[in-house]
Amino acid sequence: MTLSPRIREKQRQRHEIKANTAQAQTRATEVYLDTCCGHGEKRHALGEGIQLFVNLTRVRMLAYESATADLMDDLSFSQPRSTYLDRQLEVTTHIANSIKSITVQTTIDDIVDQVCREYQVDMSTGKRHENVIRHLVFAAVGWSTMLYTATYKAEDADFTTTETTIEGSSTVSSAKQHVAHSSKRPIGAVLRNLGLIPIACPPRPGSSQGLPSLLAVTHLNFFSLARLGDVKITWTDDLAKHCDFDRYGRKKELKLFRLPSFCASICLSESNETLLGRLFKSHTCQHNCQSAPETVAKAYMLEVLLSYRLLFGQHHRSRRLFRDQEHDKAKWNGTIDPLLDALCGAKDMSDFNSTKELLCERGVYNAYTNFPHLRARLMELEDYSASQRPRNLIEVWNDERDPERLLTFKAVLIVGGMSIFLSLVQVLIGIAQVAVAVWY
Repeated sequence: MTLSPRIREKQRQRHEIKANTAQAQTRATEVYLDTCCGHGEKRHALGEGIQLFVNLTRVRMLAYESATADLMDDLSFSQPRSTYLDRQLEVTTHIANSIKSITVQTTIDDIVDQVCREYQVDMSTGKRHENVIRHLVFAAVGWSTMLYTATYKAEDADFTTTETTIEGSSTVSSAKQHVAHSSKRPIGAVLRNLGLIPIACPPRPGSSQGLPSLLAVTHLNFFSLARLGDVKITWTDDLAKHCDFDRYGRKKELKLFRLPSFCASICLSESNETLLGRLFKSHTCQHNCQSAPETVAKAYMLEVLLSYRLLFGQHHRSRRLFRDQEHDKAKWNGTIDPLLDALCGAKDMSDFNSTKELLCERGVYNAYTNFPHLRARLMELEDYSASQRPRNLIEVWNDERDPERLLTFKAVLIVGGMSIFLSLVQVLIGIAQVAVAVWY
């Protein structure tokens, strides 16, 4: 059956609209990625991992659809017939760009005012949606930096995250406050109060509490932690929880970030100024730290990447344990970040040479110089590992934390075992000689 010219024209127009929409979505996604991760040609090597970040962000945005659907309908968009996700991505990109120009005193309400001006929200509409926009700004910061996953309970409830809700920590008590109170505080202070910005403050006298500052691969590796300390890994989507360890908990849970491609993308970006760097700079330390430059965000991301090599990649038994036990657990929605697979499960990382060149691997690290942001967590982990003792002969044989002691132990067993065997052989030979002499 031959279609009429009119029908063919309508089909052509529909296909053209779909193609233009797909191109617009791709461009919008690229703009958002440039805003969050910085621009750089080397980022294309991390394509699969970055796509996981995009997919996870979309899922987080959809979780806010019921709370922000009315708001999105009242905002003025350049393409009014766009989908909810398209609108949300555009607003989130604008919020992320606004964060890049914040100062130490910038509040969430300041960002709310910018959103209202950008999308031509009148005073009455802005007042009606004020608390929703506040929650949206807080959530968008988490989506764009991967530091945390915001949770929405009620319009007037204070800001909370999934981790604070699960842990039931003191920060949850802030939910009894009105969101307006937190929105008038500087953004850096709000995030720091929730424990979401890792700042490398210089060590204070007595702050280490006698914890070891040298981190040796033979001591601090996942094989030793799992076999001797019964440590279990929980793979998290929140960067702020990376290497968080509860040594006194029943489960002995170590949290690790599952999307290192996001970190590597920031490290490989051509621009020194990043979204996360501006948030770091907005922090005002109570210990008289100097204001951190934007580049400190890249240093933090390098620490995160290097921590995978310390715990897994530089230790052969830990690499094998990751491949056997943790590979499937580390997947998000059935897919693993290829960079995570290489950092934890491969010795040479040949598929990610650009990322490998950023890492300065060694057998022994100094927590203060190599991990200024993660040092407290890694020192706590090292102290826990050092306090564990083998519970049976097999664990003693596999305990590689003290190579000299292990070598001595194995030498004693081997030499002693051979001596016993030779003695037994001599006894058997003597018995055989006596038996032959008696027989004949």
